[in-house]
This record gives sequence, C-alpha cells and structure tokens, in this order.
Amino acid sequence: MAQSNAQKQLQQYDTDIAVLKVEFKNLDEKFDTALNDVKHDIKECETLIKEGTASTHKLLTDFQKSNQESHDNMAQKITALERWRWMLIGAGMVAGTLGYSVIEFWMSH
Repeated sequence: MAQSNAQKQLQQYDTDIAVLKVEFKNLDEKFDTALNDVKHDIKECETLIKEGTASTHKLLTDFQKSNQESHDNMAQKITALERWRWMLIGAGMVAGTLGYSVIEFWMSH
C-alpha cells in the first residue's frame, strides 16, 4: 500500500512536471512574441525620433535664414536713415556757417 501511494505520488509529480513544461513552453513563446513586438516598437520609435529631429533641424535652419535676412534688411534701412541724418547735420552746419544774412539773401531772390 505504501508503494502504491508512492507510485501514485510519483505519477502525480510526473503529470505536474509535464503540465509545468507545457505551461513554461507556452509562456516562453508568448515572451518571445512580446519581445519581438517590443523590439519592433523601439525601432519604430527610433525612426520617428530621427524624423522629428531632422524636421526640427530644418525648421531651425529656415528660421535662422529668415532671421538673418530680417536683420540684414533692418541694417540697410538703419544705414539709409543714418545717411540722411548726417546729410541734415551737414546742411545745418553749412546754413549755420553762412549765417542768417546769406540765407535771407537767397530766399529773397
């Protein structure tokens, strides 16, 4: 009787081991599938990050070009205004040097 109980327990253990092996195999396959999915998702994220970086770099480059053009245009306008200022200062100095009487003489004729 003790032997039959021991044999039954061994058979039960063998059955349990076989079930655990099957469950482990199924789990291993699921893990491999999930791991492949994760690897694919990581590659996809890497691609998206690279594309985002490239588009951001292009936007920054375009912005820098636009900013430089704006600064160049503003510098040209400021230079033109400074020329006018110096012409007016020069005209004022000439008028001041000639004096009021010469200006009055020119305006009367």
